[in-house]
Amino acid sequence: MEAKMIQKQELLLVGLVCDVTLEDVQNRVIIDLAEQFMVRKSEIHNIINTREVFGLSTDPENYNPETDKFEYFIGVEVSATTELPKDMVFREVPKHEYIVFTFKGPAENAGQVHNYLYTTWLKNNEYRLANQYNIEIYDERFKGPEAEESITDIYFPIVKK
Repeated sequence: MEAKMIQKQELLLVGLVCDVTLEDVQNRVIIDLAEQFMVRKSEIHNIINTREVFGLSTDPENYNPETDKFEYFIGVEVSATTELPKDMVFREVPKHEYIVFTFKGPAENAGQVHNYLYTTWLKNNEYRLANQYNIEIYDERFKGPEAEESITDIYFPIVKK
């Protein structure tokens, strides 16, 4: 699996959020949230790029994937958060260096990326994860959560060991 390192500037995002377990993810909770977001995206002011949607997954401290919930946020990058639409929130993502993996196919294929990161890439490189989050970027290459032709990038913040 190919990876590339990039430096990404700070992001200011506005969107919808929910707390989910991995079981919730399998039961389409995130897909339902994404559908709600896409219906309401036009309510957001100051959008920088209407073609990019960000999925931000944030794990709690000492996260146990078998039982714990994590926060899933879906939104767009904005230049300012002057007016938030009802029930929407903002998230600030700091400037960081990231390792980026690109995968093809349905959203469920993201699990293979995470598995590769933890079992292979981190063990064979001089980096460790810097934070408890990752970012999925959905752009014009994304054709839907179940589409075989979808292409998605996943960004993991890293620092040297």
